[in-house]
Amino acid sequence: HLSYQEVENMNGQTESMRWETKILNFLMISSCFITTGICACFSSALFLANKATQEFPAIKDSIQPSVACPRVPEGWRIIKENTFDENVNKWPLGKASDEYDTTNLMMEGGVLRYEVSAHKGVYSHQHPGLGKSLENFYMTADIQKVSGPRDAEYGVVFRARGERQVVFSIQDSGMVTVTPRDVGGVWQDDWLVEYSKHVEKDQSNQLVVYVHGWTYTFCINQFFVGEVESSTYPSGQFGIGIFLDAGDKAVFEIDNFNIYAPEE
Repeated sequence: HLSYQEVENMNGQTESMRWETKILNFLMISSCFITTGICACFSSALFLANKATQEFPAIKDSIQPSVACPRVPEGWRIIKENTFDENVNKWPLGKASDEYDTTNLMMEGGVLRYEVSAHKGVYSHQHPGLGKSLENFYMTADIQKVSGPRDAEYGVVFRARGERQVVFSIQDSGMVTVTPRDVGGVWQDDWLVEYSKHVEKDQSNQLVVYVHGWTYTFCINQFFVGEVESSTYPSGQFGIGIFLDAGDKAVFEIDNFNIYAPEE
């Protein structure tokens, strides 16, 4: 998410012009030399560098052995439970549409279902109305991309205070990214970019964010992905976050979105 130029709309959704990370253009250069009637032409290639479709072979070859995710610390309890049988935490259900995208957030069959149709490159994030700001927490969420492009990024949001927030997202390819966003909707350097063989395509994936002090631990399907130290975002709310390109349509389902914290 480096160097996004964004325009925030009223839905909490963001237009993203991702030129720096999405396209690397080399000008087409052709030169023709005529020698004894033979024409030799040399052309440079046009390369498209798209992080969303990279396979990261070097990371796959050197991936470390699987390490189990830390469990919920003893004595911590569920502070916010979202099973989505009822909208007890006041998620902003309903349809919305503007020049950036058309969305529909609903609860059905005991899951939170999010349908997004992007008119432009978009970062779409939703947060419950009855949120909870915590310094130390253990967050779990089961999220599945039901349909949509293979390079769609989907995941959870934490430390959200207005435009300031952090997004922990995955892709079907196994790419895992943690990216902070600052005042004015300005994306900062990625905290973490990794590959995980534990991301399950076309299946529900459990994401875990465990924060204790300034240490952030990230897990996919109960396996450790990475750890980061940061004091930049001391507290904030929780939610879900989606990245789509212009013209993309996708459907996501979220369940068991739970927040654990120490006994007060």
